[in-house]
Amino acid sequence: MTKPKKRPKPGMPVVRRDGESIVIDVPMNLRRRSGRKEVVLPPDALAANVLPVKPHTPLAMALARAIRWQEMIESGQAESNSDLARKLKLDQSYVARTIRLASLAPKIVEAILGGQEPSGMSLLGLRRDLPLLWQEQQELVGLEK
Repeated sequence: MTKPKKRPKPGMPVVRRDGESIVIDVPMNLRRRSGRKEVVLPPDALAANVLPVKPHTPLAMALARAIRWQEMIESGQAESNSDLARKLKLDQSYVARTIRLASLAPKIVEAILGGQEPSGMSLLGLRRDLPLLWQEQQELVGLEK
């Protein structure tokens, strides 16, 4: 005798086998907001242990951009900051100031991405001349050892 299949709750993901593959069906809609596509899940689709996603701060977005641009230069997709700026159709000084964020101390990066940056830390302040030593950077922004 076979077990009757459980009917999934409406709005919940469904896991099934398709030959040797495992297929996960997630009910969702795509919606455009401010020119970007956003995944919209049904209200009851979020599990109790899933934390809501916080919107990215301008500081976190600039940090991600800086790291991506640095990787583009290191991988050879661009030869220099000026070449990168030309390819991205951005001002060279903007690219140069932003790409400096890729050399931030790991503790500062963690604070920014975790939303725990010290009060007074700003994108404008970080784009200015930062010391190269991580310890000095941390002291400058108020993150001691």
